[in-house]
Amino acid sequence: MRCAVIKSSVVLLGTVVFSFAGAAEGSCPAAYVDFVERVAERTDLSAERLAALHRAALRVFDACDSGHLESAERRLRALENS
Repeated sequence: MRCAVIKSSVVLLGTVVFSFAGAAEGSCPAAYVDFVERVAERTDLSAERLAALHRAALRVFDACDSGHLESAERRLRALENS
């Protein structure tokens, strides 16, 4: 009986974790792609600045994708305006 309770608790916990991961998973790539498209349209940036923005955006994407950052869109907007 105790084993069945533990097993169902583990299954429930796994379901909750994967449902949250799936919800956040789509927002990181979409925010990054939107940022890259917006920055690509700007003609006032030097090649060095553009490369620096892309490197910083990748760090934001990695943080978001690994779950260490909740709002990638806000960080990427701030990066774009800096």
